[in-house]
Amino acid sequence: MERIEKILKNKQFQKYIQENSIKEKDRKFCPHDLEHLISVARIAYLIIIEQDKSFARDVVYAAGLLHDIGRWEEYETGKDHAQASAELSVEILTKSGFTGKEREEIVKAVEEHRGKNGDNLSFLGKILHQADMLSRPCWQCKARGECYKYADMPTREGLQY
Repeated sequence: MERIEKILKNKQFQKYIQENSIKEKDRKFCPHDLEHLISVARIAYLIIIEQDKSFARDVVYAAGLLHDIGRWEEYETGKDHAQASAELSVEILTKSGFTGKEREEIVKAVEEHRGKNGDNLSFLGKILHQADMLSRPCWQCKARGECYKYADMPTREGLQY
């Protein structure tokens, strides 16, 4: 997982995670921090394994790690964070050694991770969306009554791949 290590050590990636932290310092809902990104990456890969799909582990992990790196930009400009994250991911993926085809697949999944296109998502986009939803411990959150995600939270049994 040499390429994943390169993402984690990438100065821009680290800067974006820090920007998220600064923008969310007073946020009462779940943060978009490194712990969340790693959780999404791990859950996405487990879902891929369960489906017996042939995705390279580092492609799935890269999508999970990069899916929310542009959250800070949404706070600053109102730009959708999925789009911002997709755009910010390209340079990081290139510097980390991902091929053009892999970059396209990862960027598309990052762009789709909010699930806005319903059935028109790529396979990896669907997996990333599901992993993102499953990564949150909503059952123990004090703000769950105010959170839009809690109302839409799928059960494990209700997920479709």
